Amino acid sequence: MRFLSDRGRGWWKWLPSLFFAVMIFMFSATPGDEVAESFDAFSETVNTLAAPTESAPASESASPVLSPQIDWLKVGHGIGYFCLGLSTLFALFGRKSAPLLAQTLCALYALTDELHQGLTPGRSTSGWDVLLDSLAALIGILIFWGIHKWAQAVPKAASAAH
Repeated sequence: MRFLSDRGRGWWKWLPSLFFAVMIFMFSATPGDEVAESFDAFSETVNTLAAPTESAPASESASPVLSPQIDWLKVGHGIGYFCLGLSTLFALFGRKSAPLLAQTLCALYALTDELHQGLTPGRSTSGWDVLLDSLAALIGILIFWGIHKWAQAVPKAASAAH
């Protein structure tokens, strides 16, 4: 009794990609004034955490992670698209040219996301964001692919040693 073809059984692999795509879409749909308010509150928190205290002078308390000079919006882009790239390759895994297809899908999504963001009040589009998003997805794809290749090589090396 076959209700599903072999192709239909892997739909669940797309759930992580769908989750990250929806999250990215939601952040891109946030109006500019709300982004500014959230970013200001976050920056204030970072500045408070990074501020020198009496027990820890400025030279000791300065943390590059809590630096107010970091563009946290770009960091958010990077994290979102890193996860999208990794999860898209996971969904496509086992197909011929899966990394190339995953990168193409992520780059196209980055482009359409920027166009969508341009339609959002107070937001604008940027070719640099498309490039950053595509590179972040590529890093996620390469890390997943590298871990897979390494995991394949470990049993081969172990069996060759016996």
